[in-house]
Amino acid sequence: MRGKKLSILIAVLLMATLVLSACQPAAVEEPVAEPPVVEEPAVVEEPAVVEEPPVVEEPEVVEEPEEVEDPGVLRFWGFYDLTNEEDGRAVQMKANIDAFEAETGITVQYEQVAWDVMAMNVSVAAVAGGDLPDLIMSGYEYIQGMVNAGALMDIYDEIAVADFYSDLNEFEKNLNESGGMRYAVGTFVGGGQWYYDTEIYPDGFPETQEGWATECERLSAEDKYVATFYAGRAEAAMTQGLAPLVWSLGERLFDEEGVPQFDSDAVVQAIEFWREMYNNGCVPEVAFTGDWSATEAPFEDRSAGAYRGGTWSYIFVTGLQERFEAGTVAIGNPPALTGGDQGWVFMNVENFAVTSRAENVENAIKFIEFFMNPANLAPWANSNFGVPARASAMEDPVFESKFYDDTLANLTRNGQGTETSPYYNETMNSLSATVQDLVLNSNLDIRSGLESLQQEMILLYFD
Repeated sequence: MRGKKLSILIAVLLMATLVLSACQPAAVEEPVAEPPVVEEPAVVEEPAVVEEPPVVEEPEVVEEPEEVEDPGVLRFWGFYDLTNEEDGRAVQMKANIDAFEAETGITVQYEQVAWDVMAMNVSVAAVAGGDLPDLIMSGYEYIQGMVNAGALMDIYDEIAVADFYSDLNEFEKNLNESGGMRYAVGTFVGGGQWYYDTEIYPDGFPETQEGWATECERLSAEDKYVATFYAGRAEAAMTQGLAPLVWSLGERLFDEEGVPQFDSDAVVQAIEFWREMYNNGCVPEVAFTGDWSATEAPFEDRSAGAYRGGTWSYIFVTGLQERFEAGTVAIGNPPALTGGDQGWVFMNVENFAVTSRAENVENAIKFIEFFMNPANLAPWANSNFGVPARASAMEDPVFESKFYDDTLANLTRNGQGTETSPYYNETMNSLSATVQDLVLNSNLDIRSGLESLQQEMILLYFD
């Protein structure tokens, strides 16, 4: 029974199993998984290399050099031989020209013309339409004659605005300016000086006509002369010698218009004085017949007690500087004629002037401005033993000496500006020839000789 129940139970379980199996959903085949598609990484294309356009180099800009204006030239007539290394004036002028050229680029075309023919050459060229330079050198006394010949340019406006103008000394301005016009610029002031031997004149140099006569008697016994000086046939002999004697009497050789007054009482007295000194052996004959160097010799060998020279005499008179610095020579006062209040010496200015036909006026003015710089002017004035025309240049230590102290005292006390005339050279040269004849020939009447000369000068130049 028990076995029958067990069989029934197994059959039931078997049927149940079949029923359950029929109720199960059909088995779903698992899809075979495709291996994952591994995507090839997107090929990231390298960005196309964009080639930089070739660098086109800008052509190098070669800057055109700025067109430098050619500074040009300066044509210059001067007194000195620039190759003469023994002449301090020539050396200094060359140094200034070289420095000017280096600073400005201007080429200076220099030509030497002697001081005693400069005015004549310039005037003749102006009248005849000949060649003239841009710049010249000239003494003050010749300026008016060249102006009258139409040879010089009025440069007042250019100089009045120059840096150095306010520093010019009054003597320079008084000589070179008149009526708002100026034809020259002075570089230094010089003038006459009487040098005397202090052993021959222990009490000082005689300052009167009578004093000369007294000393002549004393010195004649010692075979010595009172003085020596140049009084030959040259305009300069009259400028430096005869004119100051006439001035001592308050007279002049020319009137305000520059017309000669050669037949005056003052000129007669001056020539009488020279004739007396010559006839009595008070002055050597070479004073009237010799050249410049011949008149210096008696003072150099001490056979003459004095010498009338100038501020420049240190350059020419052998031993003068050494004797002055040793105290055996001094600067004295000039003699006055009888009836005169005091003796005088001439004063002068060495100038630059621009010619009327200058082609390079601007360069000429530049040269003047350069030259007037105290650093350039002081050594130039000193090379001439003159007083610089600029006050500030006088502050240079080179002028701190007894020579310059005594020179300034002499020119301040005794100096008088040189006279002028439209025909200064011509008339003064004629006067010198007449004076020489009258001094050396006592039989000639002085008054008659001067009257004839005066008439001749008026007819030739002023009629």
